Amino acid sequence: MHEEEIYCSLQWDSPPEEGSQKCLSPCKCSGTWCVVTVISCVFCVGLLATSIFLGIKFFQVSSLAMNQQERLIQQDKQLLNLTQWQRNYTLQMKNCQALQQRSPRSGSNCSPCPHNWIQNGRSCYYFFQIWEIWNRSKENCLKEGASLLQIDSKEEMDFLIQSLWKFKDGYWVGVYHDEPSRSWFWLDGSSPLSDLLPTERQLPSSQICGYLKDQSLFSDNCSSWKYFICEKNALGSCI
Repeated sequence: MHEEEIYCSLQWDSPPEEGSQKCLSPCKCSGTWCVVTVISCVFCVGLLATSIFLGIKFFQVSSLAMNQQERLIQQDKQLLNLTQWQRNYTLQMKNCQALQQRSPRSGSNCSPCPHNWIQNGRSCYYFFQIWEIWNRSKENCLKEGASLLQIDSKEEMDFLIQSLWKFKDGYWVGVYHDEPSRSWFWLDGSSPLSDLLPTERQLPSSQICGYLKDQSLFSDNCSSWKYFICEKNALGSCI
């Protein structure tokens, strides 16, 4: 009887040891899966950050390309308008030359500039006393067969300053600030001389244009209202 009790106690003591050994393997496996899970999470976060960075870069490049395309379209329109104006100018010059050949007296009445326009060298100017935003000013000049004023030299600037001495208001001219390149351009695509750059100031708008006032060029929001100056070529045969 005593031996049976001992045998039973041995059988009850052995199972816990087998159970504890079986519990060790799941613990080891769970630790390995934790490491794999952490590495996977880090990899996913890295992919997400890379995707966001590439998305931002793609948006910036797309915006820059759209701005450049818009600028090219505007230059094409301006070139087309300039070509049409040159054709009209050539036709007017031929008519004036024909008038001179037919009658020297009548040819003497040929004027290099339209009525009330101011002549300086090979250019004619008109100071419009009409309040307009910059784009509307440009359109009004095109209707007159002209363009917004472009100042190409210090001598031309001095002439305009002398002509504006009695006017205190600002006048739009054909210069604008290109935001992508952060540079100033005339309407024909050329850059202003270094000493004829508009004085810049902090403005909330991205559309900045130049205007002439007193003795200098200044910058302002293109949607502001100002007078404007148009310029066209004088008839060469009448100069």
